[in-house]
Amino acid sequence: PDNRPFKEKWRGQIQGCLVAAALCAITTLIAMQWLVTFDAANLVMLYLLGVVVIALLYGRWPSVVATVINVASFDLFFIAPRGTLAVSDVQYLLTFAVMLTVGLVIGNLTAGVRYQARVARYREQRTRHLYEMSKALAVGRSEHDIAATSERFIASTFQARSQILLPDANGKLLPLTHQQGMTPWDDAIARWSFDKGQPAGAGTDTLPGVPYQILPLKSADKTYGLAIVEPGNLRQLMVPEQQRLLETFTLLVANALERLTLTASEEQARLASERESIRNALLAALSHDLRTPLTVLFGQAEILTLDLASAGSPHARQASEIRQHILNTTRLVNNLLDMARIQSGGFNLKKEWLTLEEVVGSALQMLEPGLLHPITLSLPQQLTLIHVDGPLFERVLINLLENAVKYAGPQASIGIDAAVKDDRLQLDVWDNGPGIPAGQEQKIFDKFARGNKESSVPGVGLGLAICHAIVEVHGGTLTAYNRPQGGACFRVTLPQGKPPELDDFHEDM
Repeated sequence: PDNRPFKEKWRGQIQGCLVAAALCAITTLIAMQWLVTFDAANLVMLYLLGVVVIALLYGRWPSVVATVINVASFDLFFIAPRGTLAVSDVQYLLTFAVMLTVGLVIGNLTAGVRYQARVARYREQRTRHLYEMSKALAVGRSEHDIAATSERFIASTFQARSQILLPDANGKLLPLTHQQGMTPWDDAIARWSFDKGQPAGAGTDTLPGVPYQILPLKSADKTYGLAIVEPGNLRQLMVPEQQRLLETFTLLVANALERLTLTASEEQARLASERESIRNALLAALSHDLRTPLTVLFGQAEILTLDLASAGSPHARQASEIRQHILNTTRLVNNLLDMARIQSGGFNLKKEWLTLEEVVGSALQMLEPGLLHPITLSLPQQLTLIHVDGPLFERVLINLLENAVKYAGPQASIGIDAAVKDDRLQLDVWDNGPGIPAGQEQKIFDKFARGNKESSVPGVGLGLAICHAIVEVHGGTLTAYNRPQGGACFRVTLPQGKPPELDDFHEDM
């Protein structure tokens, strides 16, 4: 494609016609001075050679002019009667016709070869630009590097000024660099192009009257920003080949921005994984180191409490409180260790068929020394079997009940309701306390998440996270919501599965 301005093209065509006339005159003078004895057919070949030269240098229309001038010159200076376009022999009319036809055909074919060569050079140049731009964008380490690279290549390829706009944290489109002399763009047009993912401005159907074109930097599924291109000659944007090349440039820029985004996401994920691994290792180490002394302390506190109580000592109550605090700390350490094991995948489920009453009773028994609230139970009348890891599922109930005791308040009622619906066990642990803060129904299951009363409630925010993880590995769900009558409810839903035959179950018992 010839991307020269219109006036420059016509100047080239006029220059070609003048050169064609001059070459024809030179050929005629040479033939008249030194080639007088040559046969007319040989002179025709000399004129046709001039047509080929003009076609190669200046293209189709100057070669047509050269053909016509050469035919006229041949008739005027070499065919009798000379000095006039008349001919003494009508056979020369056929010679002129053939000469004109051959000249036009040769000129067109040569001009076509010239055009194909120009197209090949353009495509080679375009491929080289794309390769160099891709290579330069590949080494960019920041958005500013990519913007500077793209603006440099657009300037050298299209003789155009350009700017790259990217959205900030608030979604406002801002330029990464500052270009002198660019026409200020319309923010509304830019926002429309970004939101719709469609080009706007010169050369498009949307506001074609502005002196620039806005192209979205769009990958397969996301628009990363905009490229605003203002060429020195707007006809650059009207040439389909140039427009396709510009769109390819914007695609390369979008891919480079996508690569930066993915690299940043991967780096954040890697750092988060490393932090999680270090934290889990630290939790596991601390839990192991604390478990042994806590076990010893609990045993000593148990003995001290019994001895003081049997002796009727007034300090028996303080000893019992010490024992309870040690028990609470032991449970906290167990939670830390369980979370570390869950995160590292270091535990295996040991499922067995248990009665629901047995699991609930065992959990209540473990909480009994420090459980000051009465628990309302509503369990199915018929024997209900569940396929769970007994100790782990007891931990779920213990943590849910402890959470209710901590946050519901000393005067609150706490209950456990269970029912089998559609081959799934639905178990609710509820209270009539203040409930869950609005919008926190999902966040409370995150690790180290605490409620609004966290400053006055002991714990580190792992109990519910552990419950959620244990229920999930059992193939169930744990959700939380506020009850219409007040208070919070934590619902455990487990697939009941097909229990063994009753005779087999009694034999296992």
